[in-house]
Amino acid sequence: MHILTVVRKYWVSILSVIVALIAIGVFNSKNSELKDENNGLSVELAHAQIAPALEKDTIRDSIPVATSPVIKIDKASYKRELADKQLIKDLRLRLSQVESQQRSGTEIHDTVRLEAKSSSRYEYSDKWTHLTLNMHPPDTTLAYSVRDSITTIVYREYKHKFLWWEWGTKGYKVKIVNFNPHAKIGYEQYVIVDK
Repeated sequence: MHILTVVRKYWVSILSVIVALIAIGVFNSKNSELKDENNGLSVELAHAQIAPALEKDTIRDSIPVATSPVIKIDKASYKRELADKQLIKDLRLRLSQVESQQRSGTEIHDTVRLEAKSSSRYEYSDKWTHLTLNMHPPDTTLAYSVRDSITTIVYREYKHKFLWWEWGTKGYKVKIVNFNPHAKIGYEQYVIVDK
């Protein structure tokens, strides 16, 4: 009778271990599926950021500021979906060296009045732009120079806030400040390659 009890305990222990291993396998399988789905959604979000869907604001009365979320994506999805492989190769880098990637699009526009410098030459100049129009045939040319200054700040959004205490990380966002008042930020994409 005593041997039968020991054998039962032994089989119960073995069965418990087998059930636990099956449960862990199912959990890991579901977890892997969720990670794949999450990476797929991150890639879709990164592609969607190219469309002009930014939070826009203005500081100092005329300086445009755009805000967009930071996207974390795994290395394999980055290599497969978002990496500009030719650009990285041209820069003499390897894909494994890339930590993050930022892509911004700006549009510079304004209407200015040209000042006559002579009967065939007109000019306009300010802190950001210089235009020279020569209207002397046969060489009718417009020479222009546009300067820009952009600052990008990546910051953490806190998950919890109580009075003046903030803790936890909800995610990250990017603020892009374009100091040229003639420029408009069209899109922003900031991707962190999660290693």
